[in-house]
Formats: sequence, structure tokens, C-alpha cells
Amino acid sequence: MDRRGFMFATGAVLLASAQKLRAGHHVVSAEPLIVESELWPLVGRYTRLEDFYIRNHFHTPQSSVAGSLAIEGEVEKPGQFTTDSFRGIASREVGAVLECAGSPVGATSLVSDGVWRGWPLRDIIALAAPRSGGTYLHLFGQDGFSRSVPIERAMKDGLLATSLNGRPLGRNHGAPWRVLFPGWYGMDSVKWLEKMVVAHAALPAVDRSYLQTTTQPAEGLDSQPLPRVQVKSIITAPADGAVLQRGRVEVHGLAWSGSGKVSNIQVSADGGSSWRPATVDSAGGSYDWTLWQVSFPLDRPGVANLVSQATDDSGNTQPTARDPRRVDRYAYNVCHRIRCVVI
Repeated sequence: MDRRGFMFATGAVLLASAQKLRAGHHVVSAEPLIVESELWPLVGRYTRLEDFYIRNHFHTPQSSVAGSLAIEGEVEKPGQFTTDSFRGIASREVGAVLECAGSPVGATSLVSDGVWRGWPLRDIIALAAPRSGGTYLHLFGQDGFSRSVPIERAMKDGLLATSLNGRPLGRNHGAPWRVLFPGWYGMDSVKWLEKMVVAHAALPAVDRSYLQTTTQPAEGLDSQPLPRVQVKSIITAPADGAVLQRGRVEVHGLAWSGSGKVSNIQVSADGGSSWRPATVDSAGGSYDWTLWQVSFPLDRPGVANLVSQATDDSGNTQPTARDPRRVDRYAYNVCHRIRCVVI
């Protein structure tokens, strides 16, 4: 078999495996494995482990056996650390939405909410006695993917996660452990973590991997690191294109933000000309998504243009349109719009 035939056969096997793993979900890519999660079947607050989205950057490592974690760089005690090294560290649990920076706006997306458990990164890093001059933390995964994050973020609420929804991390979610930064986009939450390096500066190539880029008429392009997860809401029911019977229609959805709980949701049934406040169930934690619902009397036959808009506790409001100067494809959080037919 030539290389092209081998690659086709390998891709077919991976795709079949992915479809079996996520039956009824949208497999975007088999290699690397990318599987979008359907948001409309959600029961309760958290995404089932079997339905949790997957966004890999390279080939999935074959081994998921707990090994060791190297901590190097601007530290007094560099070395290899194992689970035995962490036994004296108290574990922590947090409910948090994880969203890919390139997730689309819609009920099929690269976003999920789960309960994560692991060890605080600050306590893990402390084992190596970091020096005061280190300002960045470089993260390296077994798959070859790497990221740099400000070390203050790692020290504040970073987690070395080992379980999701009460179960050990699976192979596609980074077993035996991964990083989690609640409130930040998923590309920083490196899976299959094998090494951390405390450094004076970010990795140059990695720092340019995910940028918010805006055109400037006089200067050209202005690129900045992505911000925290942007406020966003999604209509999960009815579905886009649904045919609805005249009468009262229940509209349901989800909303989340990396800057605080979503405190307000307004929904329109006429494309944004008029709005109704939704009832918000914000019983989850600070980083969980909010469940919301509202009802509309749709008594006239024709097209109903539903729109949802969220505002978080920090005052950030979901925009009705994308900034036309943005040329990147990240942090897309415009108001979700669907069209239904009332008969």
C-alpha cells in the first residue's frame, strides 16, 4: 500500500472511531480529532462525558498511563514529579465551561460545561520553588502542542485536572492530566501535559498562534492576545428552521462568560425590534453556563426571527454584529439568530 492509500485507510479508521465515539454528533475532523457537541439535548447543567466536545491539535497520544511531569526553567528545584509528589496537595473541584476559541455561534459548537477535579497549579509549581523573575509558564503536551500563559494566571486559578464529571479523564480529553484555566479559551488548557517551564517571556511562535487581529486604516494590522471567554448565548430550542404551531412557544438556551455570571438574557421573536427578558437559572458556579427560558405568543403565521443576547455581571453585552475590522476567526460571540416558520 502506498502512502496515499495508507493515509486514506488510517483516516477512515479514525473517522469510524470518532463517529462511534460521538454518534449523532458532528465530526469536523478525524485527524486531528475534532468533534462538535450538540447543545440542544442537554439534560441538567453539565455535559455528559460522552457528549463533551473534543478539539485536538495534533495526533492523539497512544499512551494515557500516568507518568511524570517535568518542571524546569526559573525554578530552584527542577525535576520530574509524579502522583506520589502530589499526595500532600489538597485537590480542588470547579464547575467550568470549556470553549474552543474558534467555536461557532450555534447549537452545534465546540463548547461544553463540566465538573473538573485536580490539583491547584500554584501548589504543583511550588514543589519546584519558582524564582521571582519568572513571568510566563510554558506548557508542553505529549502530542507536541504547546502554549505560554502569564504565570499569574496559573497561580490564581489554574488546575492540573485529572477527572471530569466524577470520572478519570479519558484519552481524548488529556489523560492522565491536563491544564484547565477556568474562564479562558481552551487552547491554553493543554492536554496530556508532560512539561512546564517557568520563563521570563512567552514562546514567540506560540504567542502568535491565537490572536485577536483588527485592521487599522492607517497602520495596517493590530494583533493582541485573545481576552477571556467572551459573553455568549445560544438558543437550543426551538431548532433553526423548525416549523411551529401557532400559540405560545417556549424558547430555551444557554449563556456563559469568562468575566462573571450571566445576569441578564433578553430574547426577541422579531429579529431584534422588540425584546423580552428571559428567566435565568444561574444556580451553577461562577464559571458554569446559565440556563434560561422565555415564552412567546406566536399567533401569526409566517417567519419568526429569534435572537438572544446576554449580559454578564461585569457589564459585557453580546454584540449584535461582529466588528467589521476583525479579520481573525476567534472569540466569535455575536447574537445567536435562528429562523422558524409559524403555521
